[in-house]
Amino acid sequence: MKRPRLLSVAEVAAELDASEAYVRRLLLRQRLYGTKLGFVWVIYPDDLEAFKLLRRPPGRPRKTDEGADKASLADIAGERNRAGTDRLLRQRRRMPVGPPRGRRRLRSRSKRG
Repeated sequence: MKRPRLLSVAEVAAELDASEAYVRRLLLRQRLYGTKLGFVWVIYPDDLEAFKLLRRPPGRPRKTDEGADKASLADIAGERNRAGTDRLLRQRRRMPVGPPRGRRRLRSRSKRG
């Protein structure tokens, strides 16, 4: 029976493009599974691959308008009308129709002497 090659924390950090401290934190929180031999952590390659599959990409997820179709948006608007909560929502600012207004003049204060 052939044993798989065990990976060190440094090798896993290089594979994930992360720091060794981050990998140790994952191991302590049991988000990445490994075994501690003495004072050294070792990770099986299968556990690393499983973690990669479940890991979400870094950063904030992008907003998509495609998530809500027009029918569900209409249902939400209807429920708000029936509940009377439309007036509690923040209204969109309306763009001015006329020509842009000029800047206000700042009054200068004269020095009293």
